[in-house]
Amino acid sequence: MTAVVLALLLLPDSRASEPLSPTAATTATPAGPGCHGSACEGRSPMAMRCAAQPDTVARHRTATGAWMELRHSRVCGTTWARTWGGRVGDRIEMTGGGHTHDAEVGNAVEAESYVYTLMTVTAPGAVVRACIEPAAKTGAAPGKKECFEGRVH
Repeated sequence: MTAVVLALLLLPDSRASEPLSPTAATTATPAGPGCHGSACEGRSPMAMRCAAQPDTVARHRTATGAWMELRHSRVCGTTWARTWGGRVGDRIEMTGGGHTHDAEVGNAVEAESYVYTLMTVTAPGAVVRACIEPAAKTGAAPGKKECFEGRVH
């Protein structure tokens, strides 16, 4: 009995030489973006795979030392803002294409990495604006809101 089981385990898999079925090829995760244009409005640039090779439209260093960028995906036709190096409670906002999206640094891990807004649809030539409102220090009012603009290429 053991010899029969061993022989069956050592037999080559007859399916190994079969071509992939059409459904097997279509169930793989696509490499390209998950949306384009208006289908991306209000969605995550990471989740929709629009952040793979974006252009940096504008970059700004804040008075508190945090960095902000306006990012644009040509392949998705969208723009978003991101920040890093900030503090828990910092709030960012991006306005463009008639929409405004915001985000907040929620914890220490996010303060050390990137926090980004949702996307908005933007065409070449559009002017987009990003703002950051630094978190309040203990016992103080929030920091002064800083804004900057960039033009989508």
